[in-house]
Amino acid sequence: MSYPGGPLAGIRVLDAAGMIAAPSACALMADMGADVIKLEPPHGDLLRGLIEFPDGPDPWWELDNRGKRGIAIDLSKVKGRAAAHAIAKSCDVFVTNFTKERQQRFELTPDDLRKNHVELIHTTLTGYGSTGPDQSRLAFDHTAFFSRGGVLDIMGEPGQTIPAGRAGQGDHTTSLAILSSVLLALRERDLTGIGQAIEIALMQTAMWTLASDLSLALATGEIPEPRLRIETPSPLVGRFKCADDRWIMLTMAPEGRYWERFCKAIGKTEWLSDPRFIYSESRAERGAELMLMCDEVFSHKDRDTWGHLFDEAQLIWGAVHSLSEVINDPQAEALEAFVDINDFEEPLRTVAGPFHLAGSDIRVRGRAPNHGEHTQDILLEVGFTEQQVDDLFESKSVS
Repeated sequence: MSYPGGPLAGIRVLDAAGMIAAPSACALMADMGADVIKLEPPHGDLLRGLIEFPDGPDPWWELDNRGKRGIAIDLSKVKGRAAAHAIAKSCDVFVTNFTKERQQRFELTPDDLRKNHVELIHTTLTGYGSTGPDQSRLAFDHTAFFSRGGVLDIMGEPGQTIPAGRAGQGDHTTSLAILSSVLLALRERDLTGIGQAIEIALMQTAMWTLASDLSLALATGEIPEPRLRIETPSPLVGRFKCADDRWIMLTMAPEGRYWERFCKAIGKTEWLSDPRFIYSESRAERGAELMLMCDEVFSHKDRDTWGHLFDEAQLIWGAVHSLSEVINDPQAEALEAFVDINDFEEPLRTVAGPFHLAGSDIRVRGRAPNHGEHTQDILLEVGFTEQQVDDLFESKSVS
């Protein structure tokens, strides 16, 4: 039996953040039933309209702002800041990626907003944290997550141009850290009655994604480095191009358990008695040689054929899918990974949150707001009179 409206029903969130990471966390809260208010400046969020899409709604904007209500406030004006404070006072959670300096200028620091509202959970996303030499450095996920967090340097192959991070990938990873932190703070507030100030940094989230490599480096002083594809102790943890130019990834460890099955699946049973390859240690010593031999084998069948053979042998493998294949993958359909927003002439297909709670009412609850679409309604909700709202519009403190 699901709770009516979702697990965050009754929770109100003020989303005063721009671009992707923090707003996407708030979109997930909206999926969970929270009343999320998107606060934008008079000129709108930088993400709004960033992707030209003449035949329909902006897919980036809708992905990260679905299910929210929208208000536009000029925080440079005293009356605008007062309006923002009044809304924040009605909220359980405040989320922003404003720098410390901008929070101070707009009177949106934890001290400002929690002074007479200790139940508020104040959440700040930064690139590099709020202390240390780079606390004021501006950042996107490409700079703080992928670059400074070490992700790009350890990917790819040595001597090659570093790969480029994909749009929003670090942001959407970080959004899960934001969501987790807010949910934990809500739980702690249940226990204590008091909210708290939360900080999440893109750089630190990147380091958590690299925690396996970093934990080794911290414990031993040995720094893992990028390696050539053929520099592997075993082809059973390798990747290969098949006859149809599509790639396949193998990940079988400990590989000794799978070596016999692998050799039989690829039609190379003679390797089982070959003195060079009998033991895992000898295979590791000849890793590059063995990889090149496997390259020759894989070049004779297409990826789907190899996949069928490996499934029959109960080996652990994965197809390296293009995004087109991901979209059309029947397993993605089974996971309900994609959902429709039905508030447009034609439904907009988008990406669902990466979790399922059986019996919980978690779902996309509608389109993203138009700029300032709910300004008047929200101001009236938090106690402004109609005349006061008119005055705020007249002074251009809100729009």
